[in-house]
Amino acid sequence: MDPIDPLAGRLAAQWDAVVDGLSDCPMPWPPPGPLVVVSPHPDDELLASGATLAAVDPGVPVTVVAVTDGEWSHPHLDEEGRGALALRRTAESAEAYRVLGVGANRVRLSLPDGSVDEHFGALLDQLSPLLVGAGACVAPWPGDGHPDHEACARAALQVCGALGVPLFGVPIWSWNWDDPQQPAFDFSQAFAFRFGDELRERKQAALACYVSQVQPEDGQRPVLPKSFLDHFARSAEVFLPLS
Repeated sequence: MDPIDPLAGRLAAQWDAVVDGLSDCPMPWPPPGPLVVVSPHPDDELLASGATLAAVDPGVPVTVVAVTDGEWSHPHLDEEGRGALALRRTAESAEAYRVLGVGANRVRLSLPDGSVDEHFGALLDQLSPLLVGAGACVAPWPGDGHPDHEACARAALQVCGALGVPLFGVPIWSWNWDDPQQPAFDFSQAFAFRFGDELRERKQAALACYVSQVQPEDGQRPVLPKSFLDHFARSAEVFLPLS
């Protein structure tokens, strides 16, 4: 199975029993201090933790590190088209946060989409000062199956380990390829942040702002079809303590 082919993967219902069996957060959630979220592509952080971001107390600083601009989400585009898509996805993110009602500081690194690992040193250099003084960090878990996600996870592990910042990994693409019967993601150590309709509706409204990803365009199917988005429509978000 191609881990990042959303038409070939698991359905959300196959994970319901696993998520339902998770313990609630063993700590205050969202974390009370400054929160840093590492997002490989525009929309990744809202897919995995949009309700968490929406639930952060007003006045608590939130920094979202937008590592790439997601310009390769439409591989049929030429160079000019990819440049326009990068700007469009950045604008979609701004609108999504407005709808979500979160005034996050979004730091755009603009590393090449699909090649983050080749720029790992630059990612470390730019991520390190952003995590100084953070109360917690959220990033993809290191085995998520997408190379950009895994590079971001390794960088977050390295920087958070050096600074003593608690790090929480989130599954994104692993919902698609992992096995609910014998998961690679360590659900035995994970917890669920469960929330009500208000946060769920705000998250879904924000995700709908990523029109380039969730709507068919140019005769192409949606980049993220409904069967994949269903993994992020439940009233729970899953986190794995990593440091």
